[in-house]
Amino acid sequence: MDLIKGLTGPRKAAVLLMVMGESFTTHVFKHLDEHEVKVIGEHMAQIKSVDTQLIASIMDEFFAACRESSVLGVSGSSFFKKTVSQAFDSRKADSLLSEFTTQDGHRPFEMLRSLSPQVLANLLRDEHPQTVALILVNLSHQTAAEVIQLLPEAVQSEVVVRIAELDNVPDEIVDEIQEVIVEQIADIGNESNEKLGGIQAAAEIMNQVDQKTETSILERIEADREELAEEIRQSMFVFEDLIHLDDRSIRTLLKEISNDELILALKTASEGLADKIFGNVSQRAAQMMKEDMEVMGPVRLRDVEQAQQNILKTARRLEEEGKIVLGGKGGDDVLV
Repeated sequence: MDLIKGLTGPRKAAVLLMVMGESFTTHVFKHLDEHEVKVIGEHMAQIKSVDTQLIASIMDEFFAACRESSVLGVSGSSFFKKTVSQAFDSRKADSLLSEFTTQDGHRPFEMLRSLSPQVLANLLRDEHPQTVALILVNLSHQTAAEVIQLLPEAVQSEVVVRIAELDNVPDEIVDEIQEVIVEQIADIGNESNEKLGGIQAAAEIMNQVDQKTETSILERIEADREELAEEIRQSMFVFEDLIHLDDRSIRTLLKEISNDELILALKTASEGLADKIFGNVSQRAAQMMKEDMEVMGPVRLRDVEQAQQNILKTARRLEEEGKIVLGGKGGDDVLV
């Protein structure tokens, strides 16, 4: 708190809003009067750079204030839930609120969960890969994937390797990094109270990156650690693994994607997966798709891969919502 002792409220608000991102700030400004927006804007204009420890201190103060009772007689928790629910759509709000607290009211690196991937990447850019790995496994897989894509290419594969091999981390190490993120981890022992990382965590994060980044990272890992690269590949859920979905899940997925994108994605799919898809639509729809595929001219491979990635993102979203079950290499779920 010493770092922010001399800062005024408007200056702290300016830093906080810049960290929270443009979308969040836009929503906040809608609830302020012109004078308040002008004051905060003047402070924003004066900010050229902010020390990472100062950001952490401001975020700590913000979360502490959210947990305390307000002068309006509303608990910090209730206030935070209401404002987040109004600021974001229901799915995003639920995600933020679920990550904000746990049963004991605390999660590692809680102050980082509200930061944008760009801000996180800037904070972690010069950190030791082990430190980056430990922090990313405590964030959502989607956020971790976006952060990895923003890191230097030479660091990306190293971070994924360390995530895959990360196992048990002593509580004191986690606490130390939370207090001073800029410090490197000299050694992560095997005595621990918390299970983190592993092949599956690395695979889940890799599932979220784009095709180019995925290929680049796995090729770099394979150059030095061929067996590890193969383990990660085997644990990833890829487009072809959709063949393992039950018919009900397939039909649920098909309702969420366009025919044009599906036809493009099936361009390089196996005959088995194509038959699986065609078997879950009407005969007329299947015939029309087959005809469209026959008359489709040459297409760029990256366009096909992008369509497949979009469909996979939809599938993962539906799984998170509990609407489908993803089997195959991406998880341990088995239908019986």
